Amino acid sequence: MRERKVSVWSEFGKKLNSARSKIRLPKGSEDSPKRFALRTNDKKQEKTPRQKYVYQEPEASVLLNQRAVWDRIKGGEKPEDALGASASVLKVHHVPLISVIVTTYEPVIRYFEQTLISILSQTYGGYELIIADTSLSSGVRDTLDHYRDERIRYYSVPGNRGDASLINDAAHLAEGNYLCTVDVGDLLTKDALYEVFLCIMRTGAEILYTDEDHCDAAGRRFDRPNRKPDFNKDYLLSNNYMQRLLVIRRELFLALRLRDSFDGALTYDLVLRAPKSAVRHVPMILYHRSSASEESKMAGREPDAEAAAEKAALEDYFRVRSIRAVVSYTGRKGIYRIKYSPNIFACRSDVGILGGRVLSRTHKVVGGMFDPQGRVMYEGWDEAEGGPMSRALTVQNAFAVDARCMKVRPDLQKLYEEIVEKPESEPYVDWQKDPQELRRRSILFCSRVRELGYLIVWDPSFITVV
Repeated sequence: MRERKVSVWSEFGKKLNSARSKIRLPKGSEDSPKRFALRTNDKKQEKTPRQKYVYQEPEASVLLNQRAVWDRIKGGEKPEDALGASASVLKVHHVPLISVIVTTYEPVIRYFEQTLISILSQTYGGYELIIADTSLSSGVRDTLDHYRDERIRYYSVPGNRGDASLINDAAHLAEGNYLCTVDVGDLLTKDALYEVFLCIMRTGAEILYTDEDHCDAAGRRFDRPNRKPDFNKDYLLSNNYMQRLLVIRRELFLALRLRDSFDGALTYDLVLRAPKSAVRHVPMILYHRSSASEESKMAGREPDAEAAAEKAALEDYFRVRSIRAVVSYTGRKGIYRIKYSPNIFACRSDVGILGGRVLSRTHKVVGGMFDPQGRVMYEGWDEAEGGPMSRALTVQNAFAVDARCMKVRPDLQKLYEEIVEKPESEPYVDWQKDPQELRRRSILFCSRVRELGYLIVWDPSFITVV
């Protein structure tokens, strides 16, 4: 009977293909291929096929050079001499000790060992590894017996305590200037702490975060790279985007501490409460998030617990600051919407402009947010297309926004009319003929507003159709 089905469908397919070959569409037909092309892409831009992501480890010569720098510093050389940099380039002149904290409870030993090896393989040697183990068995301790390294500090902690309490106690025991945590199963790249060290020396940052990707449980296949923006306040208020690797100055951590009530969003709550004047982004993939660690974290936790904790952290942030705002889910994982009452300008003194998206009548992005080169971000994208991490559909701060879709702080109205030469309430009908002038004036006005110390907020749900 199964062979008969294959034969029937094969004969049907041949007849269908024969019938299709005889069809000829009349010129100007509503169903012509040209018509479909116009519907799907106004400018007929061909999107390049998405390339498969491949993580590339730094070349061996680069890693050797990094190890040589550390060896010279360990040998007594000044950091500027070892790095070959002038003292004026460095903001910090003492070598930071980084405390890496790993909490464990009856881990799968092969995953624990993978994490351990990734930390011990760092090209920067100025770190200590603190392991807070609540396991009843001796698996973690027995594994560490095979790794004789003076930088490893093992603590057996009685009772199965929560991560917040464990990490807070480990931070008190730490001797480093900076702290970071690594989950069992996750991996640091070999150059992770070296790049963190460089950023600290050059910027004096108090909080640092890096890009990351995901890997399988064996740590061999990598995908879903998360390339993050530099610090972006309103993106942070919409999305817990910093994630891993997150490094924070120890004194600042001890002043803030993790809070048990936000389990599932411990570091998000910490970052929201922290001062943001010395936050730096290291734009390199330095952390591999393992499927093994994700499965372990989800075990015994409600499916929506993480989102609920993140939402609660945001609500607490606004409550403490007496900002009247409602936090809601968007339907996209990890993305939240903030509704200010009565409006964003009344609630926040740091916002000067609210911008949005300019769409064509065929629902394509034709304007809205500009990058520093004056290019329209997400140009040609469908209005429902979010892209990686849904950034095209997430509220964030912008370099500049389009005057065709813009709301301006009341006390900036005079400046707006001076530069744009029209009241905000008037439409831009005539300006369609001169888009370059429109773009120039939009960017000039936004630049002046940023110089005055205001933020520009881009909200993709705020739309103008042209």
